[in-house]
Amino acid sequence: MRDFMGQLRGRLLKLRCPTARIERLVHELADHREDLKQAGLAEGLSEADAEARADASLGDPLVLAEQTMMSVRRSTWWGRHCVVTFGLLPILACLLWYLMLLCEMLLVYALGYGCNREKLHVAASNPVTLHHLLLAFRFTDYFGVVLVALLFFWLAQRTAVKLRWMVISCAIWSLMAVIFWAELKPNTITASETGLTLTAGGTLSTDLASMPWFRATIPVLVAGAGYVIQCRAVRRRLQRATAG
Repeated sequence: MRDFMGQLRGRLLKLRCPTARIERLVHELADHREDLKQAGLAEGLSEADAEARADASLGDPLVLAEQTMMSVRRSTWWGRHCVVTFGLLPILACLLWYLMLLCEMLLVYALGYGCNREKLHVAASNPVTLHHLLLAFRFTDYFGVVLVALLFFWLAQRTAVKLRWMVISCAIWSLMAVIFWAELKPNTITASETGLTLTAGGTLSTDLASMPWFRATIPVLVAGAGYVIQCRAVRRRLQRATAG
């Protein structure tokens, strides 16, 4: 019994099955095995024969783990439509990124300057204030890229899909981070007055040195860090399961 459950638990952990689902499945199988064992004893079998028949009825734990993972992946819309979730949604996530930048600028404008354009121009003409505005914009830019990368990593973990789908979504979002861009820069209105201009677009430059490679590496770093943390967590759980 312990060997069967140990193999099942270990395989499910390696397949990145959610811990709550593993515990529930192991508990249900333990109860089911006990029912099979009691049925065998009621038929006059010895305890050893009843346990052997119960284990045989449950089947191969490795096969059962694979079947369970298929069920987990198909239990959500995201898992049933991996091409849409991890292939198309990263492209649509660019809209979310642009929306975040727009909302951030509108919030700064509304809270800090109301509807007073002169106040905004005065702030933009101040080097210190302008630096803070540009820094806040750049932070929001990077934060949006990180947030989208975390979203798809969470979806991959939640649906327990195979590693290749997480890699695909990461690669697509990195490409989107290179192609699509937004920039906030000062705009000289008069000799003594400066405004702010928000520009956004999508280009794929042939000048590799000018491409925003740091933004492109953010999804890779997020996915890589998450994967390493997840592997360490699985390793610790396997060690606890083996020790138990």
